[in-house]
Amino acid sequence: MASDRIHYQNSIASRQSPFSDGISLSSCLSSRSSSHDDLNQFLDTMRQADDSAASRNVLEDLSHNQWKAGLEAAPACHNPKTSTRECSANCDKGPATSVDADDKKDKAIVVPLKQWIDDEESKARHFDLNCQRNLQQASIIRKITIGFGIGKLLQQVSQQQESPISHYSWSQLQSLCSIDNFAVESVDEGFLSESGWEVRGVFMIAPFLSVQIDACSSTSCTPSRIDNNDGMTGRNLVATIVSTSPPVCVNTARPDTSECDFMLCHLLGVLLHFLFAGSRSEHITGRGAPKDDRDNDPSRVDVIKVNEPSMKKKSADFFRLDERSGFCNEPIYERENPYPTVRSVDFSHAISIAGHGSGADHSSHTRGPQDNARLSPLKDLGYPTSLSQLITNLVHCSLALFRPDDSYPSLDVAINDMQIMLQKPQLFLSLDPPSTVNAFMGSGQLYGRSNEIAAVTNAYCRVATSGITEAIFVSGFSGCGKTRLVHSIFESVNVAGGYTVTQKFDEMQSSSPLTVVLSAFNELCNLVAQSSSETCLMEIYEKLASAIGAPNLAFLTRILPNARRLLPSHITLPQLNSQAGINFNRLCFTIQHLMRAISSSSKVALLFLDDLQWADAMSLKLVQGVLSDVRGLNCLLFVGGFRENEVDQGHVLLEFFHALSASEVSSSVIRLNGISANDVNSMISDTLGVFPRLCKDLSDVVFRKTNGNPFFTLEFLRSLITHNLVRYSLRDKCWKWNLNEINAENITDNVLHLLTRKMNVLSESNQTALKVASCFGSIISIDIVRKLSSTSKYSSLQTKLDETAVKEGFMDRDDASYRFVHDKVREAAYGLIVDKEQYHFDLGVALQSVGGAIFAAANQINRGPLPLLHDDSRRISIVHLNYEASTKPMDCSDFTAAYSYLNSAVSLLPHDSWTTDYDLALKCHFQLAKAAYGCGQAKRAQQICEEIIESGKCLEDTLETYSLLVSMICLARKDLPLAFKTCLKVLNLLGEDIPDDVVDINPTVNEVKMFVQNTSYEYLLAMVDETSSRKISVMEFYNHLVTVSFLVKPRRICHYYVARWASFCLTHKVACKYTPGALVSFGSMLSRDLDEDAKLACRISKAGMMMLSRNDTAMIQQLPVVYSAHYMWVGSLTEPIQSAAAMSKHAYEIGMQTGNLSHAAFNLSIMLARLLYAGTNLLKLKNDLEVHLKSAKQHSQFILLANLVKILEVVSNLIGDEEAKSSLYPETIRQTDEDFQFTFEMFSSFYLGHTERVHYKSKLWEKLEDSEQRKVPLHFIHTAFFSGIASFRLYSYGRKDSQIHIKVLAKSLSILEKASQFSEWNFKNKYLLLNATYLSITDKKFNAENEFRAAILASRASKFVHEEGLACELAAMHHVKRDNNAVALSLFRQAKACYKTWGSRVKEVHISSLIDSIQE
Repeated sequence: MASDRIHYQNSIASRQSPFSDGISLSSCLSSRSSSHDDLNQFLDTMRQADDSAASRNVLEDLSHNQWKAGLEAAPACHNPKTSTRECSANCDKGPATSVDADDKKDKAIVVPLKQWIDDEESKARHFDLNCQRNLQQASIIRKITIGFGIGKLLQQVSQQQESPISHYSWSQLQSLCSIDNFAVESVDEGFLSESGWEVRGVFMIAPFLSVQIDACSSTSCTPSRIDNNDGMTGRNLVATIVSTSPPVCVNTARPDTSECDFMLCHLLGVLLHFLFAGSRSEHITGRGAPKDDRDNDPSRVDVIKVNEPSMKKKSADFFRLDERSGFCNEPIYERENPYPTVRSVDFSHAISIAGHGSGADHSSHTRGPQDNARLSPLKDLGYPTSLSQLITNLVHCSLALFRPDDSYPSLDVAINDMQIMLQKPQLFLSLDPPSTVNAFMGSGQLYGRSNEIAAVTNAYCRVATSGITEAIFVSGFSGCGKTRLVHSIFESVNVAGGYTVTQKFDEMQSSSPLTVVLSAFNELCNLVAQSSSETCLMEIYEKLASAIGAPNLAFLTRILPNARRLLPSHITLPQLNSQAGINFNRLCFTIQHLMRAISSSSKVALLFLDDLQWADAMSLKLVQGVLSDVRGLNCLLFVGGFRENEVDQGHVLLEFFHALSASEVSSSVIRLNGISANDVNSMISDTLGVFPRLCKDLSDVVFRKTNGNPFFTLEFLRSLITHNLVRYSLRDKCWKWNLNEINAENITDNVLHLLTRKMNVLSESNQTALKVASCFGSIISIDIVRKLSSTSKYSSLQTKLDETAVKEGFMDRDDASYRFVHDKVREAAYGLIVDKEQYHFDLGVALQSVGGAIFAAANQINRGPLPLLHDDSRRISIVHLNYEASTKPMDCSDFTAAYSYLNSAVSLLPHDSWTTDYDLALKCHFQLAKAAYGCGQAKRAQQICEEIIESGKCLEDTLETYSLLVSMICLARKDLPLAFKTCLKVLNLLGEDIPDDVVDINPTVNEVKMFVQNTSYEYLLAMVDETSSRKISVMEFYNHLVTVSFLVKPRRICHYYVARWASFCLTHKVACKYTPGALVSFGSMLSRDLDEDAKLACRISKAGMMMLSRNDTAMIQQLPVVYSAHYMWVGSLTEPIQSAAAMSKHAYEIGMQTGNLSHAAFNLSIMLARLLYAGTNLLKLKNDLEVHLKSAKQHSQFILLANLVKILEVVSNLIGDEEAKSSLYPETIRQTDEDFQFTFEMFSSFYLGHTERVHYKSKLWEKLEDSEQRKVPLHFIHTAFFSGIASFRLYSYGRKDSQIHIKVLAKSLSILEKASQFSEWNFKNKYLLLNATYLSITDKKFNAENEFRAAILASRASKFVHEEGLACELAAMHHVKRDNNAVALSLFRQAKACYKTWGSRVKEVHISSLIDSIQE
């Protein structure tokens, strides 16, 4: 066989042409140097030859030998100098890539088309029955590929200007389309991973052209890459026309289609018919398929579906062809022969063109119509209907005036249809009739959304590249394809190694939207655990443990159970009490750190939350907190879908958008409208498996009805099928419809009406199943279905869902749940319910009766007519149900859900419940107050607390409520006077006689001081944890009282309450979580002056800090409060300032972890101020400040924001930034604490060299006797230091009042001497520097120089680089004054290096100018 393909008989090759011009066929074919002009001249001569034996011999020559020329010319196709023309069927797409490897191209062989057909038939006879179907499909794909290539070649010939196709005679057209004029290049099946795509090219001999065909795939061709159950995969074909002749002048401005074009289509159809029918083509008698009575039986569901295009012109059964032109002039109608034929002489020409009877005698042209051979439709041979339709429409092109409307107008359209079949073989080349369930579902691809898909894909790539979180929102009406658009990129994300998580807010689950968000993160944890190695999981654990600590790890596993899979199995987590989950800020903090730990640029997470219009403020706030995390790169792409028409002014979603914008989260909106008429045409084409051109009239009607809504389009088409207006004919194997009937039929253009109409024809039990499922939202779990099925009322629920809801396409099922295919389907099913409230109530009662479905039962019952329920026993049982259902949401900080359950519970309590069901009423009301506060309803929470206090039987029952009222509600509402009065009231009720005012606090303070002086550390640390709830309550309300009085009362009153608090703690030996706060607060009060009281303060404050170090969860929650007091006062006086900053940072982190944002903010301010005093690199400090500024703005912490802005302004001035950062937040400057602002302005003025300003501010400082900032040790010590150095400079400048400057310097020196006794690390270098300046101005030269050197060394030892630079600068000034310029120059250079390390470009420039002045 192979030798037949590549070897040729010398005897045939040596034959001479019978023509007088003497051109040798063998020389034309065998000589590599022979030009194509010679070959074309020879072929033209052959076209004009008589039909004689000699010419037939030469034709035999041609059919056997011309392939050698083709084979020898084939390499020229790859010559870059040859003329090529790209004819990609998807020329507007991106670059394609070849499916097969390049090294397989050399395995290709070229054989004559006729020989290829014979080989293909030979293979078919040896098909194994088990694999015959797949092989037949592969054979069809190969043949269509060849037809596609032939069409491209004919198209190229028809576009030539040098030899227009309109000048071709009928015989020339026949020769052009002869089977002997083509060859096929293909590879062996063994070299391909998928059968069917072996054809690599087609050759045309006269004129010599070839087309290279690549079956390609690329990202731009995604819609064509569709897999189906038959295993057929669509491909795009890229065709490259190659010619070894000079470049052909292509007629780009073609005239109107000529009749020759139609005949070219006709001859292509005849050729394709033989290509598929092969040896059976000449034996077909034109029989039709047997009639199937089912075709006319509308009651049969399997005989639905639709279309044979309407024809404005009636197709003739037979047509006579003009013997000269080959065109039909006269129709002959024969009802029993429904297929067009040609007269025997012309059909013989057609057969000769197709390769049969090429040597027969065609001299007799007198045979009658009764001898006509007929081309039967290929569908009668078992080929797909679309293929048969294509060839029939091509053959019909010869019918001239009687040409049907569905015949092809040009080769371009036919080639496009062949490309469509190859792109989507599972839709157009299926060997089975369409099924009743899947026929209307189409190909499953998206239509008209390529730009939107690209936008989402590009966003994912940006996140993967930059690591910066982005948000995309997809809006549009219901049914426009929002969900399917996002899901379309899931496969690509998974292949890239990312995570895809999708959750959906539900209208029927509006009471617990936060659960949807938590479920998404819980599923993400599961995906991470499944795909990560043990090493990766250990890294995740280490990140989480170091960032949030063990208590928050326990909290994380409570709210996200799958998070436990991320932790090592041997890790034991602490137990959390019921109060651990009452802080939403803690929830946000924990989820933020989870995302930091598990995501990376190689593991980007795509989180899709659909139907955001049903989300609430709390769930969106959690999402916003994760997206706007300023401390890490979460590598998260958030996609949200929502119905724009259901989001009105004031909707929480608009606030969410604003919050993201304010947080500088990159976000964009994709708005989906209806798809275009062409896209609807493509959708219906794919749905029915009909070429787009043939269903254009139907798609136009559907588009007008649906406005291009994709879901409505499919449902409307389904409705047409259901009403038998579009039906599939088993007899004719095609779809049929009648536009007049469709337009006349009164079919609604509302999709809900369509769905409702379909559901109404179902049986009552089937409708009940759909109604029950719709009450639970878009999804109903199988567990719920089984529980309901166990009741007598809903016993057939699961059966009906499986038999009807799933099979009819209303719902899908997986292992865990049933899911409505679309929200509109659920809405239609829900609309069937008449009394919705009672229906929900009955479902809830049924679930409550079987038990185990607490949340589902409560949700259904709460939607019922509860106010009309008069059965007290039933009401009480529902109260217990709702209280139990609220427990888990409270633990997970889902206060919205908890509030919904508890509000229902309280509403059902009897009016006399405080008497008849006291305990139940007490716990329900108290939990409702906490949930209301968690939801942001402070006023409602206060009302509930007041009701509890009024109705409580005893003080013990109301203490928790009082505490909640003070610590959460009153402070949150800024009702501080009420909070103060409440604290006094409770303490007095607890036996503490507390006045609201006091004149002399010294007796109480001295009493505590005496007790502390006579008490050892061992006594304090040996105090056993208190068990008396009453004593603990006293300590708790003292804590509240001190906090409130600090804000609303004079300092002496606050100090009195602090002393009373410490006194109660020490005298009663109360060790609880409030004890460290009492001791540290008293120590802070005593540390305001650098005297003996300050030393006592250090002792008692140290004892409080040691008690705080106990490993107790309750103590940890108090850590931010205690640290803020200690490191504001005593800690900064006694501990290295760098250590104090580190501990304040730790307190800030604990505050964020526990959700105590107010004290976290206070600790953050302390930390940053200490870092500035410690000489931290200014550029690093600036970056940290900018991060914290964003965080403070996100949490609306305006006092913190003002403090940070002031510090940032100081840092920016020292660095030398021209743009002051405070201009970004000008509105916050007004809220900065006056003393805080004063302190940092003095710091900035001092280092910027504004000596007069520092001197002036130091005078103002003396007047701030009552200021708390005036008494903060670190502040007034630094102020004294700045004032003393400023006085030295003014004295050196020779200003007036020199004696005053000496006095100020001496006073500052005294303060620093006392301070250095508390901490040499913090203050010894400052004392030495002040002493050096004092000695310098008192002319004690040598002592001054020694002190300057000591100050430099002390600053270096304490790592205060800025103060080391200051000491070098002042020492240099001392030497300049004494004309020691060499020493001064060296010291100035040291100072410059120090300031450079600090990051102050302003000081660098200043010192450089001083150096230049000395050198000059």
